[in-house]
Amino acid sequence: MTVNCQLLLVADDIEHANKVASAVQKQTLALEKKYNFYQADSWLNKAVNNRALSQVHLEPESLAIFTRVRELSQASQGIFDICVGTIKKAATQRPQLTRAQLFAKYQDAMGLTSWQISGNFLQFNNSNTQFDLGGVVKEYSVDLAMALCKKQGITAGLINFGGDIISWGRKPDNSAFRVAIQHPKVVDKICGSIALSDQALASSGHYHRQFNYGAEQGSHILAGQGVAQQVLAVSVLSQSVLTSGVFSTALSIEPTLVNSRYAQEHIKAIFIDEAMNFHQDIEFLSNTGCIKHSLKEAI
Repeated sequence: MTVNCQLLLVADDIEHANKVASAVQKQTLALEKKYNFYQADSWLNKAVNNRALSQVHLEPESLAIFTRVRELSQASQGIFDICVGTIKKAATQRPQLTRAQLFAKYQDAMGLTSWQISGNFLQFNNSNTQFDLGGVVKEYSVDLAMALCKKQGITAGLINFGGDIISWGRKPDNSAFRVAIQHPKVVDKICGSIALSDQALASSGHYHRQFNYGAEQGSHILAGQGVAQQVLAVSVLSQSVLTSGVFSTALSIEPTLVNSRYAQEHIKAIFIDEAMNFHQDIEFLSNTGCIKHSLKEAI
């Protein structure tokens, strides 16, 4: 991973904990290599993005990933889209096109209508469709790492891959694990913390990384409608990092998704606005009924 990765494992035997940590590292690096959008010889690029046919056979691991991502993309009402690789590739090949021109030209190659799963096959409706699992595999690898730890008898711990975090069990003093929330405007500064109790946390925002469309620059969160400018960052709590990651990205694009039935039943969201106020709902997006919270009040 190109981010800092941390494992905190609660165990009586340090040798056993080290072996489990090594197994997590091996598993994670294998996932990174297999699904790396920026590595020409990755399985994702060789088998899927550079496909010669209109369908690709998926072995069990890839089938599980694509199936779950499709379910969560549908739950996000199509807002979360792993086909943003289409825009990334096109922006590189056609630097003369503006952001608006790229999304207009390739809209048919993106979204849930451009691909489906039938049996063990990933099928495509457009030859230009490109998949980028950058917003998926890191999150999935954290969930998988926790599963491996539990299988190996680690009864409590916390895993943090670049801010994608999951915890299970409790610390030796029986307290919950506590994690920091990054300050949206100041690199390497935190703006608060939150206790995790058998929960996953992922955050997203349009504050640090940028994407270049030729000479034009925009948020690294790629969406035809752009990101919600009133929302500086979103942190999402759920039972899996993959779920939190998908919805933190989707809510950065369309905050009203928090009122959907799926979101109401499966996630909790914390919004940070441009004035660094924290919100548990989206009333702040309207001119009336604005509710402002301090971090301590919001979490």
